[in-house]
Amino acid sequence: MDAAVWQQAKGVLAEALLCPPAERDAWLAARCADPLLRHEVQSYLQAYDEEFLETVLTVSQTFDHVTPSDDEPPAPELEPGTRIQRYVVLERLGVGGMGRVYLGNDTGLHRRVALKCLIASGSAGDLRSKILHEAQAAARINHPNIAVVHDVVEHEDQPFLVMEYVEGESLAAVLRRGRLPIEKVLAMGRLLASALSAAHAKGIIHRDLKPANIQVTPDGSVKILDFGVAHAMSAAATDASDVSTTATLPATSGGTLRSKRGVLVHPGTPAYMSPEQMFGQAIDQRSDIYSLGVVLYEAATGHRPYSADNPLDVVLALSRRLLRPTGAETNLPPEVSDVLGRMLAVTIEQRYQNAAEVESAIAALTAPPLAGELPVARPKLRRALRIAAVSAGVPLALLALGFAQMATFNLAIGRGAPFNAEPWTAWLESGLRSIVLPGFYMVGILLVLAAARFAIRMLSLSSGIDRMLTTSLTNTRRLGSRLGLQDPVGLAQAVATCGLVAIAAVAATFFDVVNASFLWLDTSPATDFAPLSPENRMGLWGLESYSFVLSALVLVFGVAVLRIARLRARQRVRGGLAPFVTVIALLVVTVSMLELPYRIQWRNKFARADVAGERCYVLGEHDDEWLTYCPDREAPHNRVIGARDPLVRKVGVVESIFSPPDVSLRKDAP
Repeated sequence: MDAAVWQQAKGVLAEALLCPPAERDAWLAARCADPLLRHEVQSYLQAYDEEFLETVLTVSQTFDHVTPSDDEPPAPELEPGTRIQRYVVLERLGVGGMGRVYLGNDTGLHRRVALKCLIASGSAGDLRSKILHEAQAAARINHPNIAVVHDVVEHEDQPFLVMEYVEGESLAAVLRRGRLPIEKVLAMGRLLASALSAAHAKGIIHRDLKPANIQVTPDGSVKILDFGVAHAMSAAATDASDVSTTATLPATSGGTLRSKRGVLVHPGTPAYMSPEQMFGQAIDQRSDIYSLGVVLYEAATGHRPYSADNPLDVVLALSRRLLRPTGAETNLPPEVSDVLGRMLAVTIEQRYQNAAEVESAIAALTAPPLAGELPVARPKLRRALRIAAVSAGVPLALLALGFAQMATFNLAIGRGAPFNAEPWTAWLESGLRSIVLPGFYMVGILLVLAAARFAIRMLSLSSGIDRMLTTSLTNTRRLGSRLGLQDPVGLAQAVATCGLVAIAAVAATFFDVVNASFLWLDTSPATDFAPLSPENRMGLWGLESYSFVLSALVLVFGVAVLRIARLRARQRVRGGLAPFVTVIALLVVTVSMLELPYRIQWRNKFARADVAGERCYVLGEHDDEWLTYCPDREAPHNRVIGARDPLVRKVGVVESIFSPPDVSLRKDAP
């Protein structure tokens, strides 16, 4: 959906929420002539309950319309030379969410400091006391990548936070010039994760981590500013919300908001808020991890994971889990995307659980090679190595498959040395031929699915069918969520259960074919091999149906294995291997049922010979001896005869060894 339709959808969604639920369908039909727009709005209305969407709308309106309280006039401007206890104001550095920021001089220790006023002069004394208490708690943090809190002082009933003055420029200013090299992003991320770990160990959560609160020093290091200030503002503003429902500070400046509907929005900046912070839920150290993920994502790609201009964009993106960074979209190495993806996990349990884990994950990406270990290849070299590995691996895989087919075939027909000698090219040819028909079936299945999707899109142009399809899709998603199909362990269990049933059904349906494919040719009656005769290739229960069904199962199991593996890697799941191993085993069994009997099912033609008037087939030759199979005689059916025996002659026909006795002779190409 393009940006224009998306903007319309947001406006229509907001208006639809104002309509009674019973009248929404009629209203949408009259309001939305564009079926794409109507489908998008209906999908949101049906996929999410009314309470959630009203919360989304409330959050958006709150962020859009918040203004500072009229009861709190702005703090007065301080002129250079103003003395605040032992600190002298030198100049104003800027204006932030907590008020104005000044460069000051500590006359006692002769050092420069940053003086930040926290609240306006009209704030109540108990709120000011809480802010002072929380700011003093932040002063306990001691880490080289966190700006030190030196003191908390008051001047004319205005509290000031005295902090370390950090030279340099903010990360926000750096990123305005463009994205950073991935090496610098990882180095910066490791330092920031270490700083968060130290703060979290003291029970302090930043709550407003963003590029503007990260200072890049002249030597390239980074320091986090305002640690504990957002926590202090949160505690004060939450108490204030018990008295007034108006916002005490702008959301983008670290304030806490309470909407008219009673939805509490934690302090922070919408573009960097965690989902739980955005929705006013309880937050912990994992919220800072999410914010750090957004910061690193922006530094590495040059843009945020979603639009930050409209909070509704952010909330709806969070609700639809659209934040997964991929290499194709961001041009990031896969291993970096994996780390960022876990930091940006919408579900808090799927995120890194503490900052130390983030630091370790980033350290693993930047760790130098061990002694004797080859250095990590660059992306282009890795890509070239992958292409080379695939180029060499495909022929080897086909060769191995052909060898396995030959070994299975020789064992089934009782053809041992020296009559089983074959060149390796025959193995390669067998392996290649065996994947042509299944590959054709799989491509056909994918094309049918693609055509079906296109047909569904065409049908959705009808409002009635579109409503029915949307409802079905929504119900399917809800069912999948309830069954836990987004969890790799739950998905593996479901696939394993359905797979066992499917394979059992195939074995029961094609029992005669499966049984005949694994019988001993030498000792089994020829009638048992009737399912493998040329007359049984077509038809509902024939060999082609058997091959088609198994090809479809191989495709399903292969896609399932890839899906489960990606979910496990993305969610860093370590346990629950048994169901996943079961799915892999089902894939191996299905491939074996399809490929191993390939030669006995499809390449079972041999030269026919007349041995003293008896129908036989030459299975192999060595010097002046033939290994023959005579299906019309009593077991054992195989015997070695002399090629020069006057009672033995080839009749010039090549046919299936499973042909019935009364088949008419016909000449086939070898």
